[in-house]
Amino acid sequence: MLVPLSIELPDPDPMTHKQVVGVDVGMRYFAVASSTSNQAFFKSGKATLRKAERYAKARKSLQQKGTRSAVRRLVALSGRERRFIADTNSSLASEILKTYPHAFIGVEELTGVHERTERRSRPNSSEKQRKANRRRARWSYAELLGFLAYKAPLHGSFVVKVDAHYTSQTCTRCGHCSKGNRPNSGLMFVCESCGYHLHSDLMGARNVGLRALLVRQDWASTGCLSCTPGRPQSADPQAGSAGRDVSDAEAKAARLSRYAELRWSPDTSLAL
Repeated sequence: MLVPLSIELPDPDPMTHKQVVGVDVGMRYFAVASSTSNQAFFKSGKATLRKAERYAKARKSLQQKGTRSAVRRLVALSGRERRFIADTNSSLASEILKTYPHAFIGVEELTGVHERTERRSRPNSSEKQRKANRRRARWSYAELLGFLAYKAPLHGSFVVKVDAHYTSQTCTRCGHCSKGNRPNSGLMFVCESCGYHLHSDLMGARNVGLRALLVRQDWASTGCLSCTPGRPQSADPQAGSAGRDVSDAEAKAARLSRYAELRWSPDTSLAL
């Protein structure tokens, strides 16, 4: 039996959050978080993905049989798989919030992430690559971030989405941004400019955290919560989609310009 429960909470205020946290999601590590006080959190996905692979193999076997009983078992199996993924995401969200209570938490805006990152299958793709593609397509990052957002107020926290562009390619020490900072897309981030090296997912989490800190500072100074700088307006109201494209490009350039000024150090402060 499910009983609805309404809880009245105070309106969020930037001054009530004691720390700023960035959360980076992925497949090798389902979540890596980092606070501005240098407290890091890693959640490996190895054990979970092994279990997910067992579901995938069982589902493939039942699909090949195609009998009525196999179809019934397939429906039941799909339900168990969805519940398994939801339970994993819910538990992970709770673990992050317990690790960082009363926090202003930044997460990446992942709308369209599958379209941006999906790698088309090719005849010569390795089995490892095909497996990675299947995992990426199955796992619901949006569900994880949704759990994080709705549970956050109960822990005195607040979740905000920030721009995801180049978070894994930008050095938080010198600001240099390049694909070459991720040799072979491996686990280590090595800056081509200053030589700074760090776990690549932790670097991503730090960049997300810095962008969240920027949002928090803007919120405190203006009283308005906005994840992006003001979007330039086209001078010609008849410009149509071309005008919007120019405006979008200018807005993105303005955001990236602000992000390029952000730096991470042990002295990173919440001072507004």
